[in-house]
Amino acid sequence: MLPETLIQQMSHGWVHAPIASLIYHRSGRAELLNLAGMELLQYQPEEAALAQQHYNLHRDPSLQAPLTKSAIASAFEGKKTRIGELDYELLNVHARPSGKHIVARLNLAPLRVEAKTGEYIVAFFTDITPQVTMRRELDSRKHEIQQAEQQQEALRAEIEARSAPVVPVLPGILVLPLVGAIDSRRAEYVLNCLLEAASEHSADTLLLDVTGIPVVDTAVANYLLQAIKALKLLGTDTIVVGISPEIAQTLVQLGLRLEDITTRADLQSGLQTALRRQGQIILARS
Repeated sequence: MLPETLIQQMSHGWVHAPIASLIYHRSGRAELLNLAGMELLQYQPEEAALAQQHYNLHRDPSLQAPLTKSAIASAFEGKKTRIGELDYELLNVHARPSGKHIVARLNLAPLRVEAKTGEYIVAFFTDITPQVTMRRELDSRKHEIQQAEQQQEALRAEIEARSAPVVPVLPGILVLPLVGAIDSRRAEYVLNCLLEAASEHSADTLLLDVTGIPVVDTAVANYLLQAIKALKLLGTDTIVVGISPEIAQTLVQLGLRLEDITTRADLQSGLQTALRRQGQIILARS
């Protein structure tokens, strides 16, 4: 039993303190529980005595983790210890799992009785379930957002890969049909694809088909011109085919110099030009 001297030390203030406090004997017996402790463990005052008869600190299933057992042992050895986050299953008055869980912060301290420590410790439980629940929900949402961003990035990469299909149609001749709106991001991706394909296939000529592009602004036009110049450095000439009257007018209004760029009305005439440069011709069947 708890010594009378220790009971006298437990003032009225401790019994009514707002933080849940429990006193344990080295044997594991729960000796004293304040009102906040009863509320935390969901005991009625008349149930507390029954719960203490069945409970043992060292058999509590929520306290069997090695670090937790070590912290309890250190407290009985006279050291203050702390468990920052403990998933704790509440026990019923018969010391059986109730299925109800809380997350608690646990501070343990030795109690000095008759100038000695080692027989008793006091445990202060702080219920941090709301904070931890919120943190876990935020972590889950963050993980979901990260997964969505990764999926979006993978989808964007797949779309970009399909939006710049550089096709080798004949030895030394590549075709790139561009379809749909082109922004700066896609234009930069196209430039990289062109350089890789021209190098991989040792291409003499690239047919850049812009028939499917509805609008060209200054940024996109400059990217295309950069691509043409970069390909030239690799030894690949570019023939631009399918320039619509609207795009032609836009390019003129933008003041871009197109004198050094070969253009053709359609892909067929562009292919014929590329073959002539190679000393070949297309013979039509009679």
